[in-house]
Amino acid sequence: MELDLFKSFVAVAEARSFTGAARAMHSTQPTLSRQIARLEVELGTRLFERYGRHVEPTLTGQALLPLARAIISRTDEILTLSRDQAGTGSGTVRFGAVGNVMALLLTPILASFFASYPRVSVDLIEMDDARLEEAVVSGELDCAVITPWGSTRAATQHLLTEEILLIMPRNHPLASEPAVALSMLANESVLLPRAGMNAGNVTADAFRRAGVEARFSRRANYPELTKALVRTGLGVAPMPKMLAVAETLEGLIAVPFDKPLYRDLKIIYPRDRPLPGAARALMVHIRGAVLGRGALDQS
Repeated sequence: MELDLFKSFVAVAEARSFTGAARAMHSTQPTLSRQIARLEVELGTRLFERYGRHVEPTLTGQALLPLARAIISRTDEILTLSRDQAGTGSGTVRFGAVGNVMALLLTPILASFFASYPRVSVDLIEMDDARLEEAVVSGELDCAVITPWGSTRAATQHLLTEEILLIMPRNHPLASEPAVALSMLANESVLLPRAGMNAGNVTADAFRRAGVEARFSRRANYPELTKALVRTGLGVAPMPKMLAVAETLEGLIAVPFDKPLYRDLKIIYPRDRPLPGAARALMVHIRGAVLGRGALDQS
């Protein structure tokens, strides 16, 4: 049974007219009439009641209409998928991540991807985690790397799990501790990024679960600004390990929690639509690079 027969059927059903359907499909009325007649013969039933120039779907036609639309849609998806797969070596990918993840984790991986796929261009979009997820779900982005928090409406693949450390001045009373308990921070000002940055939400959740009421202050999203605020004594700051490398901690120290805190990084993509071949290639490349090198090693 040919796909064109279903397309003609849907066009006539929507236009309620062979003439209108022929005009919409840039075809002729006799051609559409022959196609509908052929489909009716193959199915063994009438699909339309004719009332002069006006037609109405029969009960069978009404039942067939959503199925025919689904067949057409799925076939178009298959064709798109096949064309994209054949064209994996070219195209444009709309890819997003939080700025510090893009800079510290993904930049060298993207460089190697460009070397392997020189005809693929990648639009790099920097947003917070919450906006990245929304952009992927809405179709604004093809895929993104985020720290998830709670349930997600996107499909996910795990990249890495990273420890969260506590940044404080070297002269802070807790700086000499081998590890810090959340309860020790009950009277501290704890600096967190805004709510859309999920590493901060993961930390705040840990405090709530432990029953510790810290004085949270959401002051800055940029890690270097947060470190500057910590240096001035405005508070302490939980930070993912990749942001707490020694060369960026002048005057500061990174101390682990006694019950380690972790954040996940995952690559997200749409649940309900196929990805272009170039986007799938980028996802495979990122995941292979991160897992292959044991990113951050959690050590």
